[in-house]
Amino acid sequence: MLEGFPLISRFTVPFSDVDMMRHVNNVSYIRWCEAIRAEYFAEVMKEPINGERGMIQANIQFTYERELHYREAVAIGIRVSRVGTKSWDFAYEIWSESDGVRVAHGTTTVVAYDFINRATIVIPQQWRDDIARYEAGPQRTYV
Repeated sequence: MLEGFPLISRFTVPFSDVDMMRHVNNVSYIRWCEAIRAEYFAEVMKEPINGERGMIQANIQFTYERELHYREAVAIGIRVSRVGTKSWDFAYEIWSESDGVRVAHGTTTVVAYDFINRATIVIPQQWRDDIARYEAGPQRTYV
């Protein structure tokens, strides 16, 4: 489970993410991925995600495969699946650790951005090097 994903987040489903249909609301999956993406950026790029330069989301694709429920154990993996000139893709998998099955997967495309000049930028070589090193390194857990 989650082999090839250098950063994993583990938690149990909080009650606040359960909707009136008695399962996790679809928006929660996206919010969880946004949180682990921000952590990835902080760990790898060593810059605050809201600093002078960072990333903006250009696209999101998500597939839901199974419901999650209150207090179910969850693991989310994130990895960079593509690096282009100005953009790169994050791939995610969400698993029920309680049942040992994948419940969702998706990708986001993000663009390197200069917030001072309000313009896209070429991905800095330092970021490319840091991503490659992080992706090749040991798996880490973010709680």
